[in-house]
Amino acid sequence: MEGDADQAARLGGEITAADLSADSILSTLSAAMEEVGARYETGEYFIPEMLRSAAAVEAALQVLDPFLFERRADQAGVVVIGTVRGDVHNIGKNIIVSALRAGGYKVYDLGVNVSAAKFAAKVGEVDADLLLLSAFTTSTKQSLLDVISALEAAGLRDRVKVVSGGAAHSPELAREVGVDAFAGDVKSTLAVCRELMGGS
Repeated sequence: MEGDADQAARLGGEITAADLSADSILSTLSAAMEEVGARYETGEYFIPEMLRSAAAVEAALQVLDPFLFERRADQAGVVVIGTVRGDVHNIGKNIIVSALRAGGYKVYDLGVNVSAAKFAAKVGEVDADLLLLSAFTTSTKQSLLDVISALEAAGLRDRVKVVSGGAAHSPELAREVGVDAFAGDVKSTLAVCRELMGGS
């Protein structure tokens, strides 16, 4: 939360040496970023603090990624993920990406401000099981609708399960845009993905 990338990387190394579980590592990162987001919403933090915190998380994830990969199980499914058109937030998405990879999923991260056509093309290219859409702001409703329409137009909607989520998102909005499930954090995302893949 202090936004110190060097310290985050050092702590990441200490965590791997301590052999802590992937769940505990990612839950800690997620909780810290949720607190940063809450402080931003109340005006205690501003954009510079958000950016420093994002850089610190990314530094920690760079150290942790090889450690997480060593512990992943057999491939659990193929996932395409990205932040929808009109949104450039990526902190939460990046944490989800690492969590999914640690859980054994093959993940294709398309980044931020992704068009509906690019989502649909990637889903078809890699024969994705799951499409995860990050939408941080409420103004992205149309972008979510556009992704669903693009999947339908490409004949892919019945072949992929779509999950949406984000700080300003809600189960109600998810129902309105026609996705298969909503997830609000790392834990619920992993649970939803397991359920949609037929796991317990």
